[in-house]
Amino acid sequence: HGGIGGSYAGGTLPLSMDTRTGRGKQNATKERRDIAVDVREFRAKLPSVLHQGGMRIAPATLIVGDYILSDVHCVERKSISDFYQSMDNSSRLKEQAEKMAKYYKIPILLLEFDPDKTFQLQNANDLAGEIRKNSITSKLCILVTAFPMLRILWSRSPHETLKVFKKLKRNHQEVDVDKAIEIGTNDAMDELLGGGPGGCYNEDDDEGDGANEAAVQMLLRLPGVTSHNARNIMKECDSIAELAEMSREKLKLLAGQKAGQKLFTFFRQPFSG
Repeated sequence: HGGIGGSYAGGTLPLSMDTRTGRGKQNATKERRDIAVDVREFRAKLPSVLHQGGMRIAPATLIVGDYILSDVHCVERKSISDFYQSMDNSSRLKEQAEKMAKYYKIPILLLEFDPDKTFQLQNANDLAGEIRKNSITSKLCILVTAFPMLRILWSRSPHETLKVFKKLKRNHQEVDVDKAIEIGTNDAMDELLGGGPGGCYNEDDDEGDGANEAAVQMLLRLPGVTSHNARNIMKECDSIAELAEMSREKLKLLAGQKAGQKLFTFFRQPFSG
């Protein structure tokens, strides 16, 4: 009896309904396909597998996460070798987990195994009943204890990851790519400005000269610029105008080969034609 989500008026009227003929059933079964993918992830196999599996990939420079599946799902992908290295520098992984938990309801750490190797994180004989400093499983336990909202996904291969992503995207809105790119930008700007306690910029740090926050914000939005290479750029340039006048070679030295080429093209490409 009734419509979607129940009814009222003696069961004669639904609580909610779609008045567009036939659209209700279509929307209920429509597959969610859009995924925002950090451009640095294209060195891995997963973006290609997602594309071949019918996903619509939106390349983006993401500050938080590697894959944004929806407005609530943020995924940081680690191969097993990457995961071991990250655990050796646990502060980096904690920082990534903290940022995901700050901006997304469901932060996810994806551990992607090599399909040609054993599907296990650690040999069973090496497991212990107590926390051990050098144990990878102990380090993982400490991580999830510090971030109880963090979900761990275990995947045998990129093709298995595709299946999991499709299931996770069901019943959720498609990702807002512009919003995904925007998330974390203010944090990155605070870091570039030498943020003090609480991420707040302290004007006393530069003897009251202040910083052109609008220019820094603009810099972070230029093609190829990330919070990492922006530091080098700001050390060598006093303004966006000076950056725009630099040669191709100088831009590549400052920002990296690909990012430098993107900047050079951006500054010299005409508006039309």
